[in-house]
Amino acid sequence: MSVEPPADGTEYGAVALPEIRVEWPQALAPTLRDSVVDAHSLDREELVAALPGLWRAVDAALDLAGPGSLVVESVRHDAYEGWQVAALPRYDLDGRVRPRERGDGTQHVAPQLRDRRALVGALVDAVAERPCLDLRDALQMLDVFAGTFPPGLDAVCRRLLGHELRHGVAAGLAPLQEALDRRAPGGVSTLCFRESAVGSRKAKGDPATDNEDTAGALTGPSGVLRCAVFDGVTGDGDGSGGTAARAALEQAVRRWRLEEAAVAGDAPPSDQPAAGPGAGPGPGSVEAPRSVPRDDPSPAGAGASAGPGSPVSRPGELIAELDAAVGRATATGSAAAVLATVRPDGTASVVSVGDTEAWLVRPLRAPAGEIPYTAWRLTPAHTGFAERLRVTADAAGEESQLVSFLGGGTARWAHRTFRVAPGDLLLLATDGATEPERDRWFGAVLAELTAQLDASGRPTAPALAAALVQRAEALGGWDNATALVCAVGEAKD
Repeated sequence: MSVEPPADGTEYGAVALPEIRVEWPQALAPTLRDSVVDAHSLDREELVAALPGLWRAVDAALDLAGPGSLVVESVRHDAYEGWQVAALPRYDLDGRVRPRERGDGTQHVAPQLRDRRALVGALVDAVAERPCLDLRDALQMLDVFAGTFPPGLDAVCRRLLGHELRHGVAAGLAPLQEALDRRAPGGVSTLCFRESAVGSRKAKGDPATDNEDTAGALTGPSGVLRCAVFDGVTGDGDGSGGTAARAALEQAVRRWRLEEAAVAGDAPPSDQPAAGPGAGPGPGSVEAPRSVPRDDPSPAGAGASAGPGSPVSRPGELIAELDAAVGRATATGSAAAVLATVRPDGTASVVSVGDTEAWLVRPLRAPAGEIPYTAWRLTPAHTGFAERLRVTADAAGEESQLVSFLGGGTARWAHRTFRVAPGDLLLLATDGATEPERDRWFGAVLAELTAQLDASGRPTAPALAAALVQRAEALGGWDNATALVCAVGEAKD
């Protein structure tokens, strides 16, 4: 160790700044971001599934170097060697590594908050479009890009920050990792429940136009559940947002019926009624889809038509149809949308545009005393704030200002496929029902609320839908609030 001389040239000064040189006895693997973004040695979609190997490596590093020895660059990965953790141990004033104070027993060292923040920074940095600046930047990106990041990454990062992990990272994250990897052993069944309210501060005294949200669901003979939530957007309060939302739902229901008819091999009935008043063209006159850019670059997100007789619409085709339906219904109104499909084999998907949200709530096999649920977000936000955040960590502005919506503004849409298991709750909601609380992540609110309702003995899914709407009013009632909760159970005989 060498010490820089004081700036004033004296032999001794009040401040001594050390220069410490660190040499690694073995070659370092690429940083996690380099491994994912540049070398492609780890697919970003496989990141969450590969994390148990990282947790074991982190525990081993902390056992050797002690807590407080991790930085973002410590997390590394190689395609052949796997995970590597480059820990930076503490040093004494003589330049030697300070030995870790070992306690009795064999349990792993608990990471310090610094270590956990470094892990979160490394994980978000690896999947973001630009390098992550700091923890605040990472948490903002987790919130608005959740649907384009690997599913469950937001839950992993929040557990890292909020859990004490006394017995090591691997043990502390094990319940969540098990939940993220859970699959339905057989088929699944579904039931949907919906609650909606105007919001006291949103109400203008006209029940016909005050609530511009709408939602619907359909389960056909195929056993496929299709559901959607639409949030109408009106600039001058003339109710055109509600017109847009209803038109979008009516078009979605027509599409769903066409898909069911295609599965059965039957032509849809020519006199089939629409979902409600003010319906557009009937099933036989669905407008040809337009090409729409997308968020999801995967083949599953392609905007091409699914082809004649196909039982499932491609996301781009569906969004184009809904956009056209809104355009026919109103020249001024628009709508945000989130639609979900759950198949009897447990495969599911969501497609969204705007700031409506989809969340998956799953039971957690957690130790006694912990909240027995976890939640993660399935959809990103298409807002001005999100667009700026893609470019810079200094993003600011109105987080509810939409840059993509049904009704002429479908510059972006997002598509996500995932799997559900019995016990899951799939939530589709407008932004009024997912109103954030100060300094609280909505996923944590959702998990805690679900646990409370479950413990009360009430039917969890309908109670959750009602509780979210009531919560929106308790937070001020500033907006329409609609929550549609799909309860996933085991397949019925």
